[in-house]
Amino acid sequence: MSAGEVDDAVRRRCLVLDKQRLADVDEKHARVRKLLTAAGADALLLQDHANIAWFTAGADPARCTPEGCQTSLFVTDDARLFATNAVDSAQLFEREAFGLGFQLKQREWFQPHAKLVEDLCRGRKVISDSGVEGTRSVAQDVARLRQPLTDLEVDRIRRLSKVLVHAVEISAGHIRPGVSEASVAGELSNRLIRRTVTPVRIQVCADGRNVRYRHWSYSEDPIESYATVSCVAKRWGLHVAVSRTVCLNQVPEQLWAAHQKAVLMHATGIYFSRTGEQLKDIWPKVRRIYDKFGMPTEWQLADQAEIIGYRAMEHQLTPDSEHELVAPTAIYWHPGVNAALMGDTILVMPGGCEIVTRSAVWPQLRVQVKRHDVSCCGLLLIQHEKTQEKNRDDELAKTPPLFAGLHLPDDESDGSRMDSIWELDMTVH
Repeated sequence: MSAGEVDDAVRRRCLVLDKQRLADVDEKHARVRKLLTAAGADALLLQDHANIAWFTAGADPARCTPEGCQTSLFVTDDARLFATNAVDSAQLFEREAFGLGFQLKQREWFQPHAKLVEDLCRGRKVISDSGVEGTRSVAQDVARLRQPLTDLEVDRIRRLSKVLVHAVEISAGHIRPGVSEASVAGELSNRLIRRTVTPVRIQVCADGRNVRYRHWSYSEDPIESYATVSCVAKRWGLHVAVSRTVCLNQVPEQLWAAHQKAVLMHATGIYFSRTGEQLKDIWPKVRRIYDKFGMPTEWQLADQAEIIGYRAMEHQLTPDSEHELVAPTAIYWHPGVNAALMGDTILVMPGGCEIVTRSAVWPQLRVQVKRHDVSCCGLLLIQHEKTQEKNRDDELAKTPPLFAGLHLPDDESDGSRMDSIWELDMTVH
């Protein structure tokens, strides 16, 4: 064996320590300390995957464990540890939570996880997000700890949004007559998973099927005239969502009329989503637009918006919700009128709102709300070449928010890395 081959044999791949992520975990620990003091407790037990992802700044035990609780977090004033099994511990420490200051308490895979949790809780006053082993449940208090978002979480939502928008727009822009809804959903799922992003919910609503079934997912039926592609995606435990609509060869007049109305509700909701506002005070401004256009009951047919974060729905917008927006907070607005459906994730920031799913290539409609422009996505018109020539002078085809989708970026246009960064350690041990 040559010297070079020996060197290759002793190479090891090591994770790069993420100092920003470590600082984020320290900040979460500080929030938990305040909860422990207020509750007069010795420790907090976390078993909900959303809460584990939040506290660990993105660890996802669901990626390496079967159904049921196999991993818990146990947090005291001065320590944080994983309680897990010997099968998953290496992946948790080396890939999910590398260098974040966690200790480990583990059992063999065939020993009950509940017994391990019981041993940790014995002799201590423990609060939890699950109420197991006689602990007092403080699930709502823990949920409140997840707001507001940290700087790292805001940055991640922006990054995730770019990947999701790219995947949705490419998948929607490649739709052709006769392609099934399920095929489009499969292509979208593929584009996300290859970026280590998890599709949580995919909707491909074609030819008005969502008029009756507002939460339609997808089917094997072919797409003939138009389709709305919507997706909620997750990475690092965080969720973002977006919707885009395409028309094939021509834009149905009824859809175009409905879309223009939906855009007004969408822009109004986005504009008035500001820090310090309660959801019940934002909603009447959106509902007023429904009333103005003679659709007083349309909003009752489907939900309109929700706060989004470590759950796809952290808090739902309802007419009487007293939840107050605190910046930074993410909201997914998705009002609909008939078959027209809008959908964008925004960040409520101290200086106003930011549409993180804003498109760089999709046709736009600018709506004025209180003399401020709000940019919303229009309809993408996909035409065959023969149809384009035939409709070149068609007034509808000239409408600014419509254009032929022939120049969308390819699948490799975004080269940013979502997964943990590895480096080669050349040190010989």
